[in-house]
Amino acid sequence: MDKPKLFGEWSFEEVTVRDLGLQRYIKLDPIHLPHSAGRHEARRFRKAELNIVERLINSLMRPGSSGGEKAR
Repeated sequence: MDKPKLFGEWSFEEVTVRDLGLQRYIKLDPIHLPHSAGRHEARRFRKAELNIVERLINSLMRPGSSGGEKAR
């Protein structure tokens, strides 16, 4: 089976994080399905263990400014 690529284009070995402050929070381990079903919510700071692709997808799935309101 082929190794998964970051956003379907780049190999995970080619991507590096140069900022020392962000290296702890940007996880670049290759995964096939970026969906953890919210298991990171059980403990504090566990979000740092999520893959960066899953964190991006989770932030895109939020509703807009009128989320939860009735349409008028």
